[in-house]
Amino acid sequence: MYHYQTNNCTLGIIRQQTIKGSFVSYIGAILGFINTGILFPRFLEADQIGLINWIGPMAAIVAQFSSLGFNNVTARLFPYFRNENRNHNGYLFILFWVGMAGFALALISYFILHPFAVDAYQDESPLYLDYLVYLIPLVFFTIFFNLFDAYNRVLYDAVSGTFFRDIVFKILNLTIILLFSVSILDFSDFVLLYVIAYCLPTVLLFLLLWFRGKISFKSDLKFVRPTLKKSMISVSLYGILNGLSDKLANHIDKVMIVSYVGLGANGIYATMANFGVLVSMPARSLKKIASTVIAEAWKKKDLKTIAQIYSQSGLHQFMVGCLLFVGIWINIDNVIEIVTDRFIDGKYVIFFIGIGHVIQMASGVSGVVIQSSPYYKMQAVFMTIYGLLVILTNLIMIPIWGITGAAIASVTATFFFNLSKYLFLLKKYKFQPFNYRYLMVMLVAVAAYYAGTLLPKMNWFVFDIAIRSSIVGGVYLILSFAFGISKDFNQFVKKFMKLG
Repeated sequence: MYHYQTNNCTLGIIRQQTIKGSFVSYIGAILGFINTGILFPRFLEADQIGLINWIGPMAAIVAQFSSLGFNNVTARLFPYFRNENRNHNGYLFILFWVGMAGFALALISYFILHPFAVDAYQDESPLYLDYLVYLIPLVFFTIFFNLFDAYNRVLYDAVSGTFFRDIVFKILNLTIILLFSVSILDFSDFVLLYVIAYCLPTVLLFLLLWFRGKISFKSDLKFVRPTLKKSMISVSLYGILNGLSDKLANHIDKVMIVSYVGLGANGIYATMANFGVLVSMPARSLKKIASTVIAEAWKKKDLKTIAQIYSQSGLHQFMVGCLLFVGIWINIDNVIEIVTDRFIDGKYVIFFIGIGHVIQMASGVSGVVIQSSPYYKMQAVFMTIYGLLVILTNLIMIPIWGITGAAIASVTATFFFNLSKYLFLLKKYKFQPFNYRYLMVMLVAVAAYYAGTLLPKMNWFVFDIAIRSSIVGGVYLILSFAFGISKDFNQFVKKFMKLG
């Protein structure tokens, strides 16, 4: 057994970093939506958007595998290496050569598969072939961004990597699309600068670590004794399985759409999916906050607290998710005006992707509960099944319904993924978060939606969004309060209105 010491101020640092990181993530999400949800549809062709939304996800999938699970190793086992006076016992040396080995495997795979890609895409998506070579730098820099970011996080800086990727990259992306919109750049220049901007966060993160004196490639392989080596191999294999399944589940639909339908269809799908993803934004911070509390509760074997967090998080996320979904769907005609009629074929992509995120939010923090539990390895099993299910459902549904089929595949896989986690927790710990209140939320959502349909369509879509959303939101919140769906929500309203 390896032991390590923790600093007394560690918990304070973690809380501070979590707050800063959440703020940066939300700003990044807003910038990302402006770029991909508003500007891309206005100034790029569908196949051009499809290309951009293919190379990024493909690089993410390949880089996740090529990292060889060492992001997990860093998160779990770096404390055993931690020793600033000894350059953390040569951990960065190991990390660097693991990354290089992973990239070498990716590079070999690229040259082996390249002829097959040419045969597969030269008819449906010839534009794809013109920029295929950009995968090489994208994969390289993504691998090392992931590795350096994980390393930086265990050095108690969870914000810098997020800032470089979510703020710096997206501001550069915004600048590039604006330059393209006024014809200063052609599309080839746009893609080149996009790739450079995508790679830049890795360079900035490396330089930050260098200036802080945290970069040292001195080796100390004798430190890695057999017991620790065995643990590293086990955790890395688990990390490959879990991480790759997660990336496949999140990105494989875009890759498969390009294969079956083409870049143009992928551009429509990716653009419209951005609106559906908006439903899940509030859930991201909750999982980060809840994970610390749940882990502590597992340590104390406090099942009552875990069950309470699991139940309440599901209900409150479901309430927020339904409100956001109804708010987006009631404005679907306004959304089409924002992205232009060229993207109307993706109308039901928003519907099904949004429903998928509502289902995900209804499950609350079930994944966090399992991952923090003694059965933590089951999360990898569920993630693997989820990834395989996403691939299988896309294989079946894309040829039948095109991009709408990809969205239906996503919601189908999401439903069974969350059902499996629910059944597992029900069987192992008798956790039952669902009750009649969930049905009441759905009834309130339907009532709010139909209230919004009573308003005639207005000419200016901005004004229409504001008024229609206010009606829907007002009805939803008033009915939720009147029916007493959530005691916490009602107490908050009473406190806010000074009624209680």
